[in-house]
Formats: sequence, structure tokens, C-alpha cells
Amino acid sequence: MAPTSAPGCWSGASEAQSTPSEDPPPSSVLTSTPAPVKLPGVRRIVAPIALVGLLLLIWTPGAHAFIYWADTQNQTIGRAENDGSGVNDSFIHTGQLPYGVAVDASHIYWANQNSNSIGRANINGTGADNSFITGITSPSGVAVNGSSVYWSTLGGKIGHADLNGSNKNLNFITGPVESCGLALDSGHVYWVDIDTGSAYIGRAGLDGFNVQLSYVTIPGTSFPCGVAVNTANIFWADTGFFGGGTRIGRANTNTGGGADPSVIGDAATPCGVALDTSSHLYWANAGTNTIARANTDTTGVNESFVPTGGNGICGVAVDNLSSPPPSPTPASPTIRFGTLKRNQRQGVVTLPVTPSGPGTLTLTGKGIIKRQTQNSGGTSKLIVKAKGRLLRRLRRKGTARVTVKVTFTPLSGAPVSQSRKIVLREKQPS
Repeated sequence: MAPTSAPGCWSGASEAQSTPSEDPPPSSVLTSTPAPVKLPGVRRIVAPIALVGLLLLIWTPGAHAFIYWADTQNQTIGRAENDGSGVNDSFIHTGQLPYGVAVDASHIYWANQNSNSIGRANINGTGADNSFITGITSPSGVAVNGSSVYWSTLGGKIGHADLNGSNKNLNFITGPVESCGLALDSGHVYWVDIDTGSAYIGRAGLDGFNVQLSYVTIPGTSFPCGVAVNTANIFWADTGFFGGGTRIGRANTNTGGGADPSVIGDAATPCGVALDTSSHLYWANAGTNTIARANTDTTGVNESFVPTGGNGICGVAVDNLSSPPPSPTPASPTIRFGTLKRNQRQGVVTLPVTPSGPGTLTLTGKGIIKRQTQNSGGTSKLIVKAKGRLLRRLRRKGTARVTVKVTFTPLSGAPVSQSRKIVLREKQPS
């Protein structure tokens, strides 16, 4: 059955070499511009997107590298070898309107529009689980690295979970308006955003901090869905207002500048982009149901590199034959205390606490009320209030000393604790 909304774009990103490939262009290069394809039922550009993050497949003797895509109307994940052979559009049957794919060394991931979830299967296609991560409203893309799963949503929010699906955070990054796909590099998460007719590439740290909502401003009128990144460039796909888009855009990774919305101009409703470590750029053509490929310097364009045999393909991911740089070791979580603020009328102290990232803050101590709060970034104010014997002492003498402990449990990684001695004071009645 046809999906209720038309294919949008999805993208995948792997950490690729920045030096242009010197391989000769493929022999079957198409130079004609296909007729625009109107995608049925799509509202503006808000067709869903799915992206690939750092692709971590490790080469072993006899191993193969593959290209993956999402087939929205047949509701499958397709696969072919990275030379374009061995096409199998029904590699995984999802039945849940999949949008986009991501892969790591062990698993394949996809975003489910029907079930509002992230699906996952073993790398060989077995063990498909459409409910790997649930409760996501309109997921539009997925990306993975060595420790985490990230996803975008049509409502704009970027979500995050540990790689095993635990510690889900639906509000990991807020601020984007319509986040149409995302990608990762060794230090940042990137997403495509559309806001009242303007289009941007947003960026934040992998911990969700240092959000830059308009890191790249895409020139002119553009309806992009899908983003991929390497050390030199950010690439995006422009699906078009009602499909029919033909452009792949590019900007500088390190500065966000030099945005060119049309470094490749003969795509056929491109829905997602991906990079490999061999200086190749890939995109999914929803208009012709083909996977296209070019060198990362945009030469050697082949719009029919993989004829998928699918229907409404959107999203592309690529294995890596060689290992990309390992994911950086995350910095140890930290806690920073601010200046105390005393309320002597109530006999309490406000302790400002700034953790190094999103997570849970827990305040404990002998004789005080336990506090726990979720911190999504910034400073939390924890109230230190006596109870029991300590409270009676405070009211009797007007002062009481206590050692409090604050424990910060980050979204991923081990918790860290820090203690501080505090003097509580309560104004005595006259």
C-alpha cells in the first residue's frame, strides 16, 4: 500500500577522506536532466528523512561492503554490494513505512513513520525489531556512532539514546523547526532545518550543547532533506517543493561558509545523501528509484549507479571497507557548584549546580531532604532543606552544618559525585 505521505529525503554521513578521488569517472555517466517528479501527498518539503551517522563497519578478510536504502512504498530496507551488483530491494521487510537507514558494525537502523519508532536488525538482516526505540513523534531520520543513537523528527526536536536503546531522551536538542535528517562526525551532530521558507544546516556538540541553529544558511529557495558530512564538506539533498528537486548542495565543514546549493544539478528528487571512506558521495533518487554516486569533488556523476527496483526510495547508507577514525573518548562528566544563596527566614540554601552535559542531578546528605532533577543543559538550582534531628537543631540554635553530595548521572557513561559543606541558618524569632 502506498504511504500516506510521499517520500522525503534521508541522508547518511560517514567520516570520509577529504582528498578528491583520482579514480576515473564511471563509464555510465548520465548527463541529461530528468523530468521533475511530483511526489503524491507530500506537504511542502516535510517528507520524512533518515540519515546515517558515522558508519563503523570494520573490514575483515572476506567481508563485503554494502549500500542500503529505505523503500517507503514496499516498506522494506534494500541492499546492494558497493560496486552496484547484488541488488536486493527486500533485504529486510519492515511493514512500518521505513524512512532512511543507518548502519554500524553489528546492526542496521531505520526510522518508522507508521509506529513512531526506531527499528533495528542484525547486520545480516535477521532479527528485525520495529520497536527498538519507541514513543518518538514523527521520526524523520536516524544516525549512529560508537556509543549513541540519534534521531530527527518532523516536529524539529533531536532525540538521543544509548546504542543499546536505553536512556532515551526525546528532547536532547530543541530549537529546530522541521529537522529533516541528521548526520554525525567525530565532534558534532548536524541536521537540516526548514523555518518559514528558509533552509539551514544546524549543528551541536555530540553532548547536545553549543547549539548553532543556522550553522549553514542555504542560499535562495531550497527544500532540503538529508545531510552528510566529512572533514572537508557538508552535503545536502534538495528534494524540491513537491518533489522534482535536482540539486545536491555543499558547504565548508569547518566554517559553515561557502554554501553552494547546486554543486550537482541533475539529480531526480534526491532523498538523502551518504559518504564512504573512498571519496564517494551517494544519494537516493526517489524520482527514478536509483542510487546515484559521484566523487566527493563532484566529478564522475552516475545517476543510475544502483537501479534498486524499489518504489519511493528515500535514504541511503554505506558500509566502510576501512575503519574510520575511532569515536573520541568522551570527556569525564563534571559538576560545577555556583554561589550559595541563603534564605534565613525559611532556613534553606539554594545550591546552583552546572553539570557538563544533559542528565540527572541527585542531591543527598545526612539530615536533608533528597532532591532529584533532570538537567537538559545549563544550571539547576537545588534546594538544601533540613529534616528530622538536623531541622530541630537548626530551629533550636539557628544554625546547622551539613555535608551534601550531588551526583550527576549523564545520558551515557558513569555517574560522578561531588560534596560540599554547607551551613544552614534560620532567623530566630525575636
